[in-house]
Amino acid sequence: MEAIYPYAHIIHLVLAVIFIGYVFTDVVMISALKNKFGKETDTKIAQTLGAKSFKIFPPALLVIVLTGGMMMSKYINSSAGFFETPLQQLLVIKITLALIIAIGVLYNLYTKLTQKPKHPFMQEHFHKLVLVLGFFIIVLAKMMFVA
Repeated sequence: MEAIYPYAHIIHLVLAVIFIGYVFTDVVMISALKNKFGKETDTKIAQTLGAKSFKIFPPALLVIVLTGGMMMSKYINSSAGFFETPLQQLLVIKITLALIIAIGVLYNLYTKLTQKPKHPFMQEHFHKLVLVLGFFIIVLAKMMFVA
């Protein structure tokens, strides 16, 4: 496990940057385009971006979760303990926030595959929530090794 940790870390960070970068772009930049070019153009933009993101982000998130789990096992396990150190406590909070994002993505995949309507919160505010949680995950990731 120790030998693959650096590679898992690099893959995890690169995909996390891409994931949060897309969400940032959607919340800050793309949302500014809404209602600027008419409903038909807005719909085309949303469909185009949605189709592309549907192909990229579920596999990316899966790899982020898997690599995160691999890295987590270095710091939280039966011999190291689970909540004994500040690092472990912050890591558990970070994992909880990441699981909220993962559950939301799974919910969005479910509604897309079953063609059921999304809950209004998920439609309007989920990316904002992901951006805020992502910010705190990044801060916690850095604080873990300072505490």
